[in-house]
Amino acid sequence: MDFGLLTIPLVTLAMAFGFAVFTDTQTIHFDYVDVPDSISQETGLTPAVVITKLADDMQEIERQAFTKAEARQVELHADQSATSVLGEYLGVTPLIRVVQESAHMIPFTFSGEIVRHDQQVEFILRSYDSHHNKTRISRNGTVDDMKGLIHGAAYEAMRVVNPYILAAYQFKRDRLSRDFTPTLEILRRELEGHDSRYAPWLHNLWGMVLYQQNDRHGAIHQFEEAVHLDPNFLSPRLNLGVVNARLGEYDLAVKNFTAVVQHPNVAQSPAVKAAALSEWGFTLALTGQIDEAYAKFDEASRADQNFSDVYSSWAEVLSAQGRREEAERMTAKALKLAPKEVVYTENLIGTVQNVPATASMN
Repeated sequence: MDFGLLTIPLVTLAMAFGFAVFTDTQTIHFDYVDVPDSISQETGLTPAVVITKLADDMQEIERQAFTKAEARQVELHADQSATSVLGEYLGVTPLIRVVQESAHMIPFTFSGEIVRHDQQVEFILRSYDSHHNKTRISRNGTVDDMKGLIHGAAYEAMRVVNPYILAAYQFKRDRLSRDFTPTLEILRRELEGHDSRYAPWLHNLWGMVLYQQNDRHGAIHQFEEAVHLDPNFLSPRLNLGVVNARLGEYDLAVKNFTAVVQHPNVAQSPAVKAAALSEWGFTLALTGQIDEAYAKFDEASRADQNFSDVYSSWAEVLSAQGRREEAERMTAKALKLAPKEVVYTENLIGTVQNVPATASMN
């Protein structure tokens, strides 16, 4: 059987691009948001409710980006001011892997007001961080769409607090439409013109976008830049190996996967080790070393017992060999670990979305 034509599920392919963030336990304070009485009376949106909805929307952006959100805490004080806490987020989503490394939020304080002009409204937020950097956010809308107005303000507030989180959130949305313009706008805006503390993560994500756009060599450039900026950041090294393998550069791929597996920091990131071993196994399958591939898949499953992606790749190789029942059992394991993963469900019922493991270059 020609494993040069082996295919893998689209989302599994994206998961191989595990971009990293670890959000330390930090607080984002909302001192106050003034709301006109007329809007409160018409919509029920009091200052405390607006602040709560802002916090909810910001947490939802982070949750959708890559994490399993833990409980939100909102403290309303007797004077009706509120402090909303974006708490600690740890874990791995089935869709986009979290590599728990160090990209830290810093405390921010927000305050603002909603200004009404008949049926038109302007939502103004002002922020300052612990380094005394100040930012002004302004969003316009209508009284009939206060929900959208608040979400837009939360979106821009997350751009201020952590543009990497926002870019990750937007990337996930853009993958559905295949138009990555909004993600690229966030990346370029943050990286151009000044040094960003999130640069390694942003370059890694940029590489992911270029990979999705079939620009393999552009992706390699961005991943190499991320590695250059932070040699201890393992995700771009893993991603380099993935691209090498898809380009048929198998020796380079194995070299990068080996570097990840043997890196001292990998002990703190079992999901990264499992991902590298899983991709290593898939690379071995592409070169016809099937028994060795299964051994790597088994090693990956033991490196992180909650790493569902390996079972999907394992199932693909089994399916390519015509071992359908075994492939379905592996897919069922993936689905058990990640029950909301649509592609795993489609694998189980035999309607896999596939992309070529090796893509032609124009």
